[in-house]
Amino acid sequence: MSPPVEDASLMRLVYLSTLSVGLTSSNLKEPVERWAVSNKRHDITGVLALDGERVCQILEGPHLAVQTLFQAIKVDPRHIGVTELSIEQIDARHFGQWGMVRRQMVDIVSLAFSL
Repeated sequence: MSPPVEDASLMRLVYLSTLSVGLTSSNLKEPVERWAVSNKRHDITGVLALDGERVCQILEGPHLAVQTLFQAIKVDPRHIGVTELSIEQIDARHFGQWGMVRRQMVDIVSLAFSL
């Protein structure tokens, strides 16, 4: 039996969530750096905004990799109220050279609705 073929089509997913009680952007600095390395390994790029306890993230990459990451985010106890804002197949990345960078919340929301 041959292994399943990964769907290599690109997708973009935008979501919002709230950090669990006691978590702030300052005590997530080290985990965010680790997540960026993991995302790069899985060919996921995008942008992350942390504003107080609010999170907005745009993920881009291979369909299966982005879906797998988002499923993990939805059950991660550090997130509450994970809400998918949009999901779409894309021909090219908007954040391909960004890796996974942090920006201000207003910038990310503006980007999410202008793509």
